[in-house]
Order: sequence, then structure tokens, then C-alpha cells
Amino acid sequence: MEVDSQACSLVLPISDLAHVDAARRAIVRQASQLTSKEALIGKLTLVVQELGRNLVLHGGGGQLIYRQAEGCLNLLAVDTGPGMVNVAQCMADHYSSIGTLGVGLGAVKRLADTFDIFSQPGQGTVIFAGFTLKDTPAAMSHGAVCIPYPGEAVAGDAWAVLGYRVMVCDGLGHGHAASAASALARQVFLAHNPAAPLDHLMQQLHHALMPTRGGAVGIAEVKPEARQVTYCGIGNIAGMLLGDKPRNMISSNGTVGYRIGRIHTYSYPWDPGTVLILTSDGIKTRLDTGRYPGLTARHPEIIAALLQRDFSRQTDDSTAVVARIE
Repeated sequence: MEVDSQACSLVLPISDLAHVDAARRAIVRQASQLTSKEALIGKLTLVVQELGRNLVLHGGGGQLIYRQAEGCLNLLAVDTGPGMVNVAQCMADHYSSIGTLGVGLGAVKRLADTFDIFSQPGQGTVIFAGFTLKDTPAAMSHGAVCIPYPGEAVAGDAWAVLGYRVMVCDGLGHGHAASAASALARQVFLAHNPAAPLDHLMQQLHHALMPTRGGAVGIAEVKPEARQVTYCGIGNIAGMLLGDKPRNMISSNGTVGYRIGRIHTYSYPWDPGTVLILTSDGIKTRLDTGRYPGLTARHPEIIAALLQRDFSRQTDDSTAVVARIE
């Protein structure tokens, strides 16, 4: 089962109630190109409205991040506002900290097919609402946030999931030329034979990206029966395994499509509950995941959004992809 949902994504800043209406129209317009189910579009409309209003009224502004794939519509609301002291209390119907009706979050949870929330006092809130279009089970539960370099219309990064394999490509530089390189890498990744060894796939990507400006690429494959994960990386894609303790994975020097040395594949232990994280160099390499209690139990979309929110360098495209076997 392949997952390639980056092409249909929106990152929408929200700091005013007028932005909520604009975001709702943009997201509904995008979703309507994928599904004609009026009931689902109606639920999505309400959830966008509620989460957008929460960002303005409770979070001091933030972002709505929308991503769609063939089988799902995913929505994230991300802020760095005051956060919640008691999440369960804030989820209860008719509770409000500012005197409004207080039906938002409870309604969002009921309307969405998948829901998760992470909030810390003084540090902000991330809310995930997912809608299922059809039953297309993936090998791994995953989430991703891919944000363009500030001021650019397109991201120079790309990512994809194919079975138990995850790839991130960071096109050299940013803008359309970087986007073209990373989009080609995604295309090759999704078309490759999933039985091919990772070093062969990396060599294939190297030849394919030669006409482009090239980029950094990281590919991880989880082998649950062997309780192992293999990783092949060239350039500044960072790989991390988050379990009882964080473990960083090794990438080699070079630029895929331009100049690489010997391709290495490394193996690491994989235990049930381990979380796989791949990030482009728009995300800081030192991720203090210990600041988030219970992080590994959160939905991968929540984890990806937290990493992007709190560790983005703001000087490049930034991508975080998170995967876990449920």
C-alpha cells in the first residue's frame, strides 16, 4: 500500500476570524476534488471552523495544516499559546475558559474518525482530526508535516511511505528547482520494487536525480518480524528511533544526484512501540523529545507537528515524518 499525500496539502496561518473563513473555503475546495460525499464535507467544514476559531480565541493564532490522500483527509491545528492545564476538562461539552458555549473540542472529537490532542500549559496545543474516505489500511500508522521555506509557494522537501518503507528527500536549496528534485525522488521511490535492497534503491535515486540539482535522501525500512529497522541515508536527513531511549541513525556524506561515495545501510533494533522519525535539515538535529510526556503514545501526526513547531530552524524547508506499527 503506497501513501503519497504530500501533493495535496495546505499550510494556512490563522490569526484572525476572517482567516478561519478563508481557510474553510480553501480546505473544502481542495477536499471536494477528492470526494463528493456531502456528509463528510459537512463534518470537515464544521471541524475546520471549530479548530480555526479555537486558534484565534484560545491559542493566540497558529496554523491549520491540511493534507489529503486517496483514503483520508487529515487536519492539524497547531499553536504556541497558553495551552491547557486539564485537557479532559477542556474536552467536556459546555466547558469554556473564556465564556463561550464551549462545545468545540467535544464536537470535533465526535465528528472526526480519528482524533488526538497534546497540550502543555504555557507551551501550546496540537490537535489532530482525521477523516476516513475508504478502508485502505497501511502497513504503518504515520504522520507528516512538510512546510516550505518562508516566502516560497512550494516545499523543496518531499516524503513518501510505501509498505514498511519511509523516505524523505530534501532538494538542494529551496523553491521550484528543489521541489522538482524532491518530487522526482518521491516518484522513483513510489515506483520502485519494494523487495529491492535499500542500497540499490539509493543508487537508482542517484541516477534519476542527476539531471536535477540533487538533494539529501533518507530511507528507512521496518522489518517487524526480524525486530529490526534498516536505514540508508546520504546527506543531512536525520533519522531517529524513539523508544525506551532515543537512538540516532547514521547518514553518509554526499548529494544524491551529484556526488556520493560508497552507499551504506545500517541496521538497528526495533521493538514494539518504537517510533521512527525522519527529518530534513530544516528541523534541528537535537530533538529534546523528553520535554513531551507520553510522546510515543501520541498519534504520529501529533508527534510530527510538535517536532516541526518546536524545532524548525525557520531558515529552510522543514519536514518531519513519523511512523509506527500499531
